[in-house]
Amino acid sequence: MKNEVFLDGLRIDRASEVSLGEQLRNNLRRAVLEGRIKAGARMPSTRLLAKKLKVGRNTVLNAYETLIAEGYLYSRTGQGTFVSGNIAAAPNAKAETASVEISDRAQMLLSNSDSWQLMNADQVLEPGIPALDAFPLARWKKCWTAVTQGRLRAALNFTDPRGSLGLRQVIANHIGPSRGVVCTPEQIFIFSSMRQVLHLLMLFLLDEGGSVLIEDPGLPETRSVTLAQRLKHMSLPITEGGADIRKVGPAADAARLAIVTASHQYPLGVTLGEEQKQALFEWADMANGYIIEDDYDGEFWMDKPAPQALFAENTSSRVIYVNSFSKTLFPALRISYMVLPPQLVEQVTRLKGLFEPHVSSNTQLALTEFISSGAYNTHLREMRALYVERHNILRHALEQSMGERIKFGPGGFGLHFCVELDDRIDDVTVSKQMQAVGLGPRALSRYYFGSSSTPTNGLVIGYAGWPAPMLLQAARTFDKLCQ
Repeated sequence: MKNEVFLDGLRIDRASEVSLGEQLRNNLRRAVLEGRIKAGARMPSTRLLAKKLKVGRNTVLNAYETLIAEGYLYSRTGQGTFVSGNIAAAPNAKAETASVEISDRAQMLLSNSDSWQLMNADQVLEPGIPALDAFPLARWKKCWTAVTQGRLRAALNFTDPRGSLGLRQVIANHIGPSRGVVCTPEQIFIFSSMRQVLHLLMLFLLDEGGSVLIEDPGLPETRSVTLAQRLKHMSLPITEGGADIRKVGPAADAARLAIVTASHQYPLGVTLGEEQKQALFEWADMANGYIIEDDYDGEFWMDKPAPQALFAENTSSRVIYVNSFSKTLFPALRISYMVLPPQLVEQVTRLKGLFEPHVSSNTQLALTEFISSGAYNTHLREMRALYVERHNILRHALEQSMGERIKFGPGGFGLHFCVELDDRIDDVTVSKQMQAVGLGPRALSRYYFGSSSTPTNGLVIGYAGWPAPMLLQAARTFDKLCQ
């Protein structure tokens, strides 16, 4: 049965010359016509509404009967009184005529919004989508049920701004041996998204107009965050050895923040070389700056041991490690985290308390149970094997059908790979054509932004999220569109 309408906004003016019954009829009629009470909604009982308005029950009964006769309401024996579906709500004149004035900052952000799109797991070959079809839903449900039933009151309260201590403890226990990130729970902060992490760090470390070094090519969303913070993004060129700050030259001295995907550069897939790594460390020390290390899919090395995280190698506490469970589990989980050098913890804790003091307690508790039960490590091992299989299936199919029309970029792990296209195939055009038929690879050239960079004509292709038949069909469609 539908919930009844909550008529808290209904008012009766006892000083008016209009009778109480007429006021009630007019107010209810107007609420239906204006769309404030929706078609099909169940009205309060006459007894309840009379008590709320402090009027006689007959007054409400007469109002309901009149509106039923007029066709605004209808009665269903034993169920109650409902709003008719035959009454069309009048358009909101104010909403149609009101002018819209937005800030210069919003205009600037909206003008750049077409450079990135929201991820969509329904679009086969969409990069960044994990195997949702292979997620252990039954195990997750048990963890969720266990915490919501056993610790319900704990889930209702706020936690430390850094997040649940239990979750921070199991994260510390995991990333130490798996990624070489040795830290205490006090250094870990839980967020609802990676963008929230970046917003807070940029706010904390940079003044308006400050400069941020961003990988080129790199995620357009990161550039959007810098624009929102009124910062300048500087191109950090990607070479065969990853982000090379030496290519920036003296201009790098103006920046205090660099954002890198060191282990597996997004989107090209290269790994940060030793020389590039040392140059980045030297820049951070000289500029009194910090390196944000986005280790977005560092759990999914396939053909060799994963490189150690920058956080583990830097001895001057200049690296901030960030990661998310969106790729290892599922995007809707909305749990990301960062690991700070000890000297930043106290001030960032206070700042986070101002802007994002709390992430869903239920979700944090369920994730803690999922990790501590061993289900997380089991899932990672299973996904590594599955992603190798799906990677090989799609790559082999594309090699067989496309031949020399595509060239594969560096691979070895992750949820996607890049291909360079023959000059006769425009990546933006073919990407749009594929999206029109339900496929989601991204045009590689759209990830470049520097004035001196030369965009590669290629595609960023996801493979992790779909079974073999769907990947093979996508490969055939890709081939057909590139004829």
